[in-house]
This record gives sequence, C-alpha cells and structure tokens, in this order.
Amino acid sequence: MASFVLLLVFVLPWTAILGAIDVFASAHMVRQVEAANWPSVQGTITRSEVEAVRSKGIMYSFKVGYTYSVDGQPYEGSKHRSSSWRTSDPGDAEELVARHPLGTHVPVYYQPGQPSEAMLQPGLGSSDLFLLMVLLPFHLVALWLVAMVAQGFKPEPPLLSTFVREDGSECVTLDAPSPALWMFLAWGNSALVCAVMGGATGAFIAPLPVGVGAWAVVIACGVLAGLWARARRKAGNFDLCLHAQTRSLSLPPFSGRKHRLDVRWRDVQSLRVEPQVRVQNKKQVTRYPLTLGLSTADGEVRQESIADFARQEQAEAMADWLRTHLKAPG
Repeated sequence: MASFVLLLVFVLPWTAILGAIDVFASAHMVRQVEAANWPSVQGTITRSEVEAVRSKGIMYSFKVGYTYSVDGQPYEGSKHRSSSWRTSDPGDAEELVARHPLGTHVPVYYQPGQPSEAMLQPGLGSSDLFLLMVLLPFHLVALWLVAMVAQGFKPEPPLLSTFVREDGSECVTLDAPSPALWMFLAWGNSALVCAVMGGATGAFIAPLPVGVGAWAVVIACGVLAGLWARARRKAGNFDLCLHAQTRSLSLPPFSGRKHRLDVRWRDVQSLRVEPQVRVQNKKQVTRYPLTLGLSTADGEVRQESIADFARQEQAEAMADWLRTHLKAPG
C-alpha cells in the first residue's frame, strides 16, 4: 500500500513533469542537429541587444535580427538557435551581443523548402549539454523513486544475512550504502556544481568541447565514487565479524567509532535492543539501537553501540544471532 501511494503521489507526477521537459529539450536538440545540414547564405545583422524582462526579478536574453535572401527572395530572421533562453545573469547575453555587432555579415542557415525558417548557430552546443546536466539530478531522483516503489513490491528480504569470510569468521554487513547510491549522489552533485560554474564562467555559450569536458568530469566523479564505495564494501569496512577461533567480536568503524573495535567474547556483559523515539523533520520516528555492555579493566561496564535499526525485528534478529555465539544475557 505504501508503495502504491508513493507511486500515485510522487512518482507519476514527477515523471510526467520531467517527461514533458525531456520532450521539449529533445525536440530542441533534434532541431539543432538537423539544422547543421541546412544550406546557408550570407546575412546581415540588423538587431543585436540584451533584452531585460521583469518576472520575479530581472531576466535577460539575447535578441537578434538579421536579413538574408534565398533565390532572390528577401527574408528576415530572429533566431540565434532553435529556442531562446533567459537568465538572471546578463553576462552571456552581453557576450553574444559583442559577437554579433550591427551590420556584421554572418552565415544564415535556412530550412530547405521553407527558407523563412532560419538560425545563426546550428548544431549542438555547450548550452545543450549543460541543459542535460541540469536535468540529470532530477532524472536520478526519478530513478530512485521508481526503485523505491519496485522495492515495495518485492518479497521481504531475510532479517539477517550472514556470510563466511576467507579467515573463517562469520560476518554481517551493517548499514552499507550501495555503490549505485554513491554513484547517483556523485553524479547529481557534480552535475549541479558544473552547471553552476558553467553559468558563472560563460561556459553555456562556449564551444561544444567545453560541454563535453564538463560531462567527462561528471561521469568520472560518479564512476570514481562507485569504485570507492565498492572497494570499501569489499574490504569489509561495514562488516561485523565473529571470530570463533580467537573468540572475539570485531565491530566496524561507525556508530561513533572512528576505528574498528575488537572485543573479547568474555567481556560482553549484555546485549540490548532499546527503542528510542527521535524527532526527524518535525515527526516522531522510533529507532532500535542494538547496544553491547562491555566490562572494562577497572570493573565498570560501558555501553558500545553496534548499529541503529529502523525495524525492531531486524534489531532483535541481530541480537539473537549474537547471543547464540556470545552466550550473553539480554
């Protein structure tokens, strides 16, 4: 039921809006690619200025006009590319004005069979690649929402999955973010950073290789983050391990620990699951931390957190598995 509600309330509206934006962006890019094969004639710039429009602040755009003739028939055009854009920073528009001074002769590309349709800059540009970069985080969120819905329809996974490592220890992986999640986060954040930097440095109107280079940086960030997360998981950074031969318990370096902690079985005095109510986003959320009571050299007992669980049955399954081996009381 929760997955169905998530599908109706979030996934479908999000994907519908994103799909409409994708259709518009795709149509623009297809038009730009097609225009690269259009014939061209010499034209003359008759208008070149920055237009300011007030809409929740001042937005700026590049307005251009030019005259040209095809087969002796005069025409007037006003498109720099297949679609125009506005920005709160006038810098890019001013740069385009500087590139197209009045009276300049420029090549004008017109559509065969319909010469009144024309533009000055055909083909893909950095602005197209940066537009895709801006859209990337929203697509990643859409994929995450779809994955959340799909997960809700899958059978419940086992409460506890153990495995045996090469050294003979029996282990459980705790709170290990998947490499895919790290890749998504790196792609989304690096795309936003590159888009912001591109807008601040004028890269949107730069040659196409600038946009290609920015995309190479974004892709590399995601791949490196995924490889890093995979290496950490493979190295056992998130594994809790029981060593039967040495009768020791090895706790991973999180839940307040900066380094892995090795505990002797005989030092474990208690294993407890104690529900805690916390406030997250102004809502009360119950978590189930599993805590060890460890005897110290001075005869005291200190508490060491193992992990924090969202479901009580998961915490209890972990506690029962540990009690079976450690013979520790509750």
